[in-house]
Amino acid sequence: MQYFELYQQVNSKFRNRMKNVRDSNSFSRFKTRQKSRENDQNSQILKLQSQQNVKKLPPKAQQVSFHLLPESYQRPKSKPMVQPILQKHSKRVLDESHNYLTTKYQANKLIKQNSFVKNRSRKMHSVSYYHYDSIQKENDEFCMHFNNMSNVSFKDYIDVESRANKMPSDKSQEIIEGKKLLSLGQTEEAQKLFEEILQVSNNPEARYLNGLCHLSKSEFSEAIADLSLLIQQQPHYKRNAYILLAIAYKKSNCPNDALNTLTLAIKQFNKYFDAYIYRGKLLLKMKQFDRALKDFTSAVEIQPKKAISYIGQADCYRYMNQPKQSVQACTQAIECQDSSFRQALIKRTLLYIDLKEYDFALSDIQAVLEEDYCDSEALYIKGFICTKKYQIQEAFLAYEQSIKHNNSKKAVSKSLYEIAKIKIEQRDFYEAFYQLSRADYLDVDEKILEKFKIFTDGVTFLMKRKFDEGVEALTTLITKHQVTDFLKPLIYQYRAYGYFCQSQYQKALNDLNQLTSLEKPSIYNKLIAEGILAAVANQFEQSQGYFLKAQKLVPNKMEPYFYKATTLVKFYSYLIPKDDIEKKNKFLNDAIKYMDLAVKINEQSNLLFYRGIVLFAQGRLDDSLIDLDKAIEKSEDHVAKHFYVRGLIQACREAFEPAVNDLTIALNLDEKLLDAYLNRAKVFLSLGDRKSAYYDAQKYKECKQTDPQTDILLGNLFFQIGAYEDAIQSYSDSISSEKSLQVLYFRAKTYLVIKELNSSMLDLQKIVEQSNDIHAIVDLNLLQQLKNTSTANNDQNLFQEGLQCVNQILKKGAEGRIFKKSDILFYRGLFQFYLKQYDSAQQAMRESYKIKEEQQKKEQGSMNDSDQYILDQLNQTQKKLEYKSKPLEEFEFSDRTYNLFEYYFNRSAIHLLLGQIDSALHYLEQLQENIQQLEIQEHLSLFIQLLKEDQNPKSEINPELSKLTEFIIFPQHNRLCSIYPIVKLPLKKYKQNLQLRLSFCLPTVEIPEMSIKFDDKLLETISPTVVENKPEAPWIKRSAEGVIFTDNVQIVEDLDLQSTTRPSKKQTEIEDPEFQQFEDQLNHAIEKYDYSEIDQQDDIIEQPNQAIDLQQLKQNLMLDSKIADKLNSILQKKAQN
Repeated sequence: MQYFELYQQVNSKFRNRMKNVRDSNSFSRFKTRQKSRENDQNSQILKLQSQQNVKKLPPKAQQVSFHLLPESYQRPKSKPMVQPILQKHSKRVLDESHNYLTTKYQANKLIKQNSFVKNRSRKMHSVSYYHYDSIQKENDEFCMHFNNMSNVSFKDYIDVESRANKMPSDKSQEIIEGKKLLSLGQTEEAQKLFEEILQVSNNPEARYLNGLCHLSKSEFSEAIADLSLLIQQQPHYKRNAYILLAIAYKKSNCPNDALNTLTLAIKQFNKYFDAYIYRGKLLLKMKQFDRALKDFTSAVEIQPKKAISYIGQADCYRYMNQPKQSVQACTQAIECQDSSFRQALIKRTLLYIDLKEYDFALSDIQAVLEEDYCDSEALYIKGFICTKKYQIQEAFLAYEQSIKHNNSKKAVSKSLYEIAKIKIEQRDFYEAFYQLSRADYLDVDEKILEKFKIFTDGVTFLMKRKFDEGVEALTTLITKHQVTDFLKPLIYQYRAYGYFCQSQYQKALNDLNQLTSLEKPSIYNKLIAEGILAAVANQFEQSQGYFLKAQKLVPNKMEPYFYKATTLVKFYSYLIPKDDIEKKNKFLNDAIKYMDLAVKINEQSNLLFYRGIVLFAQGRLDDSLIDLDKAIEKSEDHVAKHFYVRGLIQACREAFEPAVNDLTIALNLDEKLLDAYLNRAKVFLSLGDRKSAYYDAQKYKECKQTDPQTDILLGNLFFQIGAYEDAIQSYSDSISSEKSLQVLYFRAKTYLVIKELNSSMLDLQKIVEQSNDIHAIVDLNLLQQLKNTSTANNDQNLFQEGLQCVNQILKKGAEGRIFKKSDILFYRGLFQFYLKQYDSAQQAMRESYKIKEEQQKKEQGSMNDSDQYILDQLNQTQKKLEYKSKPLEEFEFSDRTYNLFEYYFNRSAIHLLLGQIDSALHYLEQLQENIQQLEIQEHLSLFIQLLKEDQNPKSEINPELSKLTEFIIFPQHNRLCSIYPIVKLPLKKYKQNLQLRLSFCLPTVEIPEMSIKFDDKLLETISPTVVENKPEAPWIKRSAEGVIFTDNVQIVEDLDLQSTTRPSKKQTEIEDPEFQQFEDQLNHAIEKYDYSEIDQQDDIIEQPNQAIDLQQLKQNLMLDSKIADKLNSILQKKAQN
């Protein structure tokens, strides 16, 4: 369709030019000129009617119509006058064409129904209807295939002389019908007509039009076939057929065939201007610059007044790296003052830009804008020149005008691109984001802006602390797009910042290593990342060096001090033995001093929290509690670990109620903080709330992943609670997964508590078999002897064997983990008692009690030592805690061999059997004085009265006293003493069978106490990775006045927007000689890693207080709600201070 319309346009051009043709008949010449003027007028009306910038035509102009003459029209007889014309060949050369047609061909072409003859002049006049807009659009598309470098329209393709001398055929009516269909856009129907004609005759016009149809439908192979055949059969029929055939070859990716076709056209039609132009452009595209230059030079020789030739030369010189010659050629094109004037000016402008002659370039583009001040492309170029001249405001204005007039999609797209680039260079990312969002309602090329859009999306995500989304966007830009040199360093620096905030330090370091030069914030971030990774790899000296460099680079940041402190704590946890208290205190003290320096810069919640932990580890409970209180107060959100640690501190201070409250809050905040269940159970146990303690222990067991150590811990906890069956189950679970003699001992002790002696002995037997442990041997033998003698029924041999066994153990000075020396002595006295060796039994019991009394006094002395007590709480004297005995004065009869009251009773019983009544009465009276239970006191009173009256021969028998048969005042149920034989007392007056038995039980079974103590895991988790990630944001520039977010400076005081005061130099110096010695040693080691240029201590430079316009700051930063709330809180605190 487009080719047919171009064909009709050329016909109109030809008719305009026919006014120059003179015939021998003057009347014919007059009519011809009149006809040409009419056609020219009609053509101009059609063109104006379709122009974009031309107002609507008046009604009269719109009513003009064009019609063909009716078939019934009878032309006058003019044979005598026509004959000479037919016989005479035309020698007129039109538009430099050498197409000479024969008289017969000319006559046949003129005699048709749609042709008419006036005043003895014959001429075919065909009219078509078309819209200029569509023609212009198609013309532009074709021109783009020749590098968009020509302003020559397809009108120039068609040989006007061939059009005039075309011979009509007998198929003219069908051809005209086909042309009408083409004008209506019915290409398929038109092509059918042309193909029908070609089936019956070899009509050149039908073949030509059929080729046009194929070309318009992008059927290049069919177009090539038709046009090639036409040229072969009628080489001089239409010279523009060569151009169209070359286009078809070019479209089919056959550039060499296209070149050959154009060369053939030049041979057939000497000085064919258009062929030289298009062959030059094709050669230019094929990078054959020398040959292209020759063609454009030939075109200049043919038509020296046409600018298009000089523009071609300029392009060749430019590609040949001859800019001065290119500028000269553009100047010649400008001097032609034809339709290519604007194109030549713009090309020269671009050349001046390449030559960095921006003033000349600006002058040329101003000339273009003088012709059309709404030219978006020219305005874009002007903005680009101003950008190069660093006239940012003028550039911005030009870009905005280009977007406003919006008459070039490419120019508008590039203007938006440059505006966004300016904002990105200014670090004004929110403004860049806004500018790019304008593309949503503008007709722009999204591909030009796509990379900037993704980049600004990623950066704004990072600024809003949406690190996952930001990193993902920047990664997409790197992996799926070819990034420019402008964007590449920005992308890697900003993604490194995002990775840092995600704690992916190695990835952050990899990104920063991609760049050869870094800005100051990224250098700081790189040093910190290298320090963290070195600390994680246990390269402590190297990591300290990196942190020292970072401290030197940005001295007003507290993070380098914090990192140095955490590195020291990790160094201690990793390398220093736990029992080396001296080194432990040294490293922890040094870490605290670094933290103190950091706190002076910024009392940040996370910093205070970890300083509190280190203080807690040193036993400074009050100081650590102060830090935890501040950490909780300053924290934006409630953090479960903060309350958990404070709960531990309160428990160690024996403030059990506040401890329970804090641990409960911690669990409410984080149910997965399982250690809080365990420690709250311990606190409940200390408060005597065994039910709550048991619930927490069960919860801990349900949620905690089982492992042998956890099972042991739970077993001990259940034992302390008194849930012995649960304790046995936990110990059994641990034994099944990991054979442990210690756990076997724990289970044996638990069995002993519930009086399952056989099970206890089996576990002890396993221990003896596996380790031959002397303690287990002692415990096993004593249990065996107690079992034998308790069922002896006064079998003296069994008691004798038991006594021998005990004597051997005491002789070797051995004792068990269950049976201590005092217990062994007591059981020797027991065996002697039943062997009626009463004096020896008395001595054994006396020695046993003495040992227990001394042990109790020793433990009570330890409790009075406050320092020792703190160490006890911190599990530094675990051995003492494990073996601490029960108080003798406690009126408790379970889980102990005997207490003070039983000791008095047993001693009195032996004295009675020895007949030492006075001594027996002495112990009984002491017992009566110390015991508080009224029932026992009454019972004792009766017994003492009975003994006294029995010794008084003058007294009469008291019937009431005669009823006493047993002297048993302490509990016997489920106690070891209950299964031993009862003994009859020898009385003088009261002859009734008064019996008694000693009061005792199995020894105290000690399991490690579940006391609240410092959790070593808290120190082990401290490393540089616990420091809150606060890398330097790449979009922030620091100055002496504050922080610069964009070129519109806003004064803020740090990333957390907190202000501080500058301390004196003295405040920052550490005067502790021991600490200074450590620093010197560290610096000496660091010299190996080339860190010696860094001072070991720097002044802490803090930012002055500044007034902040909150609304302006929020507007510029587009703060999200969370950050805005934080800012409000900070400013309110400042106002209060």
